[in-house]
Amino acid sequence: MFSISLAEYDEEIIYEVSSAVLSKGGHDFEVTWFYRLDEESWEGKGTLKIYGKDYLSLELPFMEVLIKKSIMSIKYPEEDQVLIDYFNRRDSSNIFAVLLSEFDGFIVEEISMENKEIFLTLIPEALIGFEVLNITVSEKNFIPKKIHAISGEEMEVSVNILSFSPLSDREALISKELDANEIIDLRQ
Repeated sequence: MFSISLAEYDEEIIYEVSSAVLSKGGHDFEVTWFYRLDEESWEGKGTLKIYGKDYLSLELPFMEVLIKKSIMSIKYPEEDQVLIDYFNRRDSSNIFAVLLSEFDGFIVEEISMENKEIFLTLIPEALIGFEVLNITVSEKNFIPKKIHAISGEEMEVSVNILSFSPLSDREALISKELDANEIIDLRQ
């Protein structure tokens, strides 16, 4: 393993990772998702779809997330409930905002490389949100293989990308809506 000079490559590598994730054609990702908040944790296998900076869908057994431009909807199947709110792209404690904002608000603390994988450690420019993002990407295509975000002892998100392919149906993602027995609109 060797470390790369930060000053020379950090912005370029973050740009490449963002460009790969937010590709104009979009991606379907098969993922395992782990989320911990205080003493509660959830883990599941599902699909993540990203189309540019404006559309994201995550389907897991315990939760479904849909982001369409400035609106975020979250469905909790056990409660048969959907929460709708504005999506804050500058929220550095929201993993979706971090992904869709090209890692805005984070700087590279460390870069290393081993076995055709690039390991990045990002830290926030401000003292809010995630304290550290550890990202492993393929040297070949800059698609993340793993993203691990930590916010103190309270919150942790870990995403493993098992496979990816071009987005199969952009129109379905653009027109998708989440539905449930109870809809709570927090925008009012």
